[in-house]
Amino acid sequence: MKGSGGELKVKHLLSVVVIFQFIFIVGCSAQKTKESETLQQSATKQEQKNSDLTAEYLSIIVNHAKKGEADSSSFNVFSSTMQEVKSHWGGPGPAKTDHVGNGYYATYDDKNTVFGFTAEGKIYDIRSYNKQLKTISLSDLKKVLGEPAEIRAGKGEQILVYSFSEEVQLKFILSNETEKVDHLSVYNQTIVLPNEDNYILDIKGNSNQLTTNAWNTMQNWRNDIVKWKENQPNLYVNGPNEKKISLTFDDGPDNNVTPQVINILHNYKVTGNFFFIGSEAEKYPQVVKNAYDNGNVILSHSYHHVDLTTLTKEKQINEITQAGNAIYSIIGKEPAMIRPPYGETNEMLIDNATTKGYSIIIWSIDTLDWSQMEAENIIKNVTDILRNGDIILMHSDSEKTETAKALPKIIKAVQERGFKIVGLDELLGIKAYQ
Repeated sequence: MKGSGGELKVKHLLSVVVIFQFIFIVGCSAQKTKESETLQQSATKQEQKNSDLTAEYLSIIVNHAKKGEADSSSFNVFSSTMQEVKSHWGGPGPAKTDHVGNGYYATYDDKNTVFGFTAEGKIYDIRSYNKQLKTISLSDLKKVLGEPAEIRAGKGEQILVYSFSEEVQLKFILSNETEKVDHLSVYNQTIVLPNEDNYILDIKGNSNQLTTNAWNTMQNWRNDIVKWKENQPNLYVNGPNEKKISLTFDDGPDNNVTPQVINILHNYKVTGNFFFIGSEAEKYPQVVKNAYDNGNVILSHSYHHVDLTTLTKEKQINEITQAGNAIYSIIGKEPAMIRPPYGETNEMLIDNATTKGYSIIIWSIDTLDWSQMEAENIIKNVTDILRNGDIILMHSDSEKTETAKALPKIIKAVQERGFKIVGLDELLGIKAYQ
């Protein structure tokens, strides 16, 4: 009986343990359920909070876009220019600049921003790469902004296009890999980019030293020559829409300024283009040879520096021939480019030049170093205007000491903006010599 009583006690204790285990398990399960519900509620609240933040951020983006702005900068696609960006942001400038289609894109990594701009520097596209964008999904966009006006397929991406007006498109570029937004674009679709096959620049350059009559005459000449260029394939005002420019120097050689210019070009390891007057070349043959030996392009500016359009056909041909012979006698090559004095050109001159194997070269930026002779004015006429393919007019005769003073700063400014300074043969894709 004692043994039976002991067994009963043991069984009783086991029952109690089992009951407590059951109660413990039930309690733990209830606790876990409660914790799970709490976590789920917390996750739901966080999800709702994230959703609200996304909606708020997208609302900010839309408000910016309607003003032509991205969320990463205060610039807009209606009136801002790359010159303003450089002035406002300062620093070394963009990390890189790419030629894309008929436009250009400057990347500012430190600002999470890329600007699309025309050859003249007018901004038409602003792209934001803000990190917050990478949390936004396709469903977020559709939930907050509704269905896009258009969905385009790209390489490894899809582009959702929203239009808020006839002027501005807001585009979200989603990565197929992450299924999130990579960046956005605020795009002014009213900007018409130039046709690469018909890239003709207006001739620019200002002077406060000209009379009103002289200025108006110059403007009329500029407009006429640019319009005329459209139907004259052997007449050049500028190069193609690429980040290259040419520095050109008329009216030399002399024994003072031209050597200074040659030395400056040599020190900066850039190519210059000298349109030498034939009769002056004969006076200073060593200067001409030195310019050529330093890798510069030696070209014709006629023999006597007269308005060739006032001459007969025979005299025009004689001016071209004599200048070519003078240069050939010094460097062993006859030029294949001529710049008519004062830029004055007519159909007879173009025909005569073409027959003699010459292309006619004008310019797209006139520094007006013959009018306003202070170095700062000369520099300003380049830095305020500089565009892809510009042919820049300067002079290297004895009076142009300020041009020599301005040249180093012009070269630095051009190179800092990512332009390559090249010979006209490289810029225009035509031969320099016969």
